[in-house]
Amino acid sequence: MFDVNNVLTPMCTVEESYKKKSISKKAFNPDLPEYLLKAGKTLGLPFSKNGIPLNFSDKPYDNHYGIVEVYENFITIYGENEEAARLALGYLDQLYLIYDGKIPCSAFFFEKPVSGYRGFHLDCCRHFFTVNEIKRLLKTFSVFGFNIFHWHLTDDQGWRFSVPGYPKLKSIASKRASVDYKDGRMYGGFYENDDLRAVVKYASDLGITVIPEIETPGHAVALLAAYPEFGCTGNKIEVETSYGIFEDVMNPASEKLWKFLDKAVAKLASIFPGPYIHIGGDECPHVQWENHPECRAIMEQEGLKDTMELQGWFTSKMARLVANYGKRAMGWDEVVDAPEIDKSVIVMSWRGLNGAIKATSRGHNVILCPEAGGGCYFDRYYTSDDWEPGNLSLSPLKNVFDLDFSMEELPEDCQKLIMGGQGNMWTEVLRSGRAIEYMYFPRALALAENLWLGKNRDWKSFEKRRMALYKVLIGLDMTFSTARWVD
Repeated sequence: MFDVNNVLTPMCTVEESYKKKSISKKAFNPDLPEYLLKAGKTLGLPFSKNGIPLNFSDKPYDNHYGIVEVYENFITIYGENEEAARLALGYLDQLYLIYDGKIPCSAFFFEKPVSGYRGFHLDCCRHFFTVNEIKRLLKTFSVFGFNIFHWHLTDDQGWRFSVPGYPKLKSIASKRASVDYKDGRMYGGFYENDDLRAVVKYASDLGITVIPEIETPGHAVALLAAYPEFGCTGNKIEVETSYGIFEDVMNPASEKLWKFLDKAVAKLASIFPGPYIHIGGDECPHVQWENHPECRAIMEQEGLKDTMELQGWFTSKMARLVANYGKRAMGWDEVVDAPEIDKSVIVMSWRGLNGAIKATSRGHNVILCPEAGGGCYFDRYYTSDDWEPGNLSLSPLKNVFDLDFSMEELPEDCQKLIMGGQGNMWTEVLRSGRAIEYMYFPRALALAENLWLGKNRDWKSFEKRRMALYKVLIGLDMTFSTARWVD
C-alpha cells in the first residue's frame, strides 16, 4: 500500500484524519459545474448514479488554493477558481489510479502553482502524430497540472494544416519521400479543420490552451516546395527528408508571401481560441538575403543595417499581423538576436538562459525551455547508458527538477517577466506515440513539480513518490522510462 503522504505529484499537504478507512464505492455520483463534469468525463473518471457523491465548493478554507477531501461516503473538491477545481480533479484521478479505486479517506491541500505557464510542446512535422495520440498526451499532462500545449505544425519536413486558396499545402507540402524505402513511397500527414477543432475542444475540456506554431522565416522548405515563389530563388525544391538547418527560407520582400501569411494567421486565429500564436524565428540562415535585390531594397527602404535587422523587421511585421487577429506572437530566442523587435513578442529561451536574460532586459515576457543545462529538451537521452534511446545530448531528469525557473540572478523587475516554462519534444528520431511517451515520462513530471512548487520543491520527497508516479502512468496507459533519475 502506498503511503498517503507520498503519492501525489505535484506534492501537496495531506491531513490523515481518517486512517484505515477508504471510500465505500469505486465510482462517483457527480454534482459538479458543467466545466468540471466535462473535465471528469474527458479524464475517464468513473461516474455513476450509484457512486458516492462527488461535490464541489468554490470556497476553500484556510486560504488554500484547492482541496480534495475524501470521506468514506462522499468526496468534496474545493477550488477558488476553475483552474484550481480542475487541478483538484487531476489529483482525484491520480488517487483513483494509485489506489485502484479504494481511495484512502484523507484531506489533500494544495497551493497555487508558482508558474502560470506550464507547457509541453510536440513537433508533428519531423514525424506525424494522430489526433488520438495527441489526446492521450493531453489527458496525461492535464492530470499533472499542465495548462499549455504548444503544437509545432510547420517545418522543413512537413506542413500540417490547410489555408484557404493554397491546396498545394496538402498535396505537396504535407508529404515527403520515404527514406526507408526506395520504391517511391511517401511519408506524411495532414490535420483537417475538424482534426484541429477536435484537439482544441479536447484540450479546452481539460483546461489546456493550445498554441499553434507556424515557422517563419526559416524552417520553411516544405512550404517553398509547394510555393517556391515565396522564397528568394523561385527554384523548384523538394520537401526535406533529412534534418538540420537549410538555406531555403522565406523572402521578406515578397508581397505574395505576406498575403499568404495573413491568410495562414487568420486561419489559425479562427480555430485556436487561445491568446497566442507562435511565429518560430529560430535557425534562419541569411545567405539568400545577403545579395537578393528585393531584400536589399527593403533594407534600404527601412533603414536596416544588415540581415539581422531585416529578420527583426520580419519578426515585428509578423507580430503586428498576429495582433491584427487579436492574438499575441511568440518566438524562439533568436528573435532577440536582432537589436530591436516589437515589444509584444513573447520569447522562448531555448539556447540556454542567455535569451531570457537579453529578452527580459528589453522588456519582453519569457518562457523558459533551455536545451543546454536545463534539460527541457525531452527528445534527449535520459542517461549516458548506451542502451537508452534519444538524440544529440543528455537531459537527465534531475536537471529538469533542479532548473531555477525564477532566475533569481535577474533584477526583480525582470524576474516578473518570466511566465513559466515548458518541455519540448522534437521528433527527428521519434516515430510513434509510444516513443514520445517514453521520452516525456517521467521527465515531464519533474517539470510539473518544478513549475508548480518552485523553491518549495523537495528532491527527496519526489524520489519517494517514484513508484506512485509509475502507477499513475500505468493507469493512464502511458509508456515511460525507468532509467535512473540522476546521471
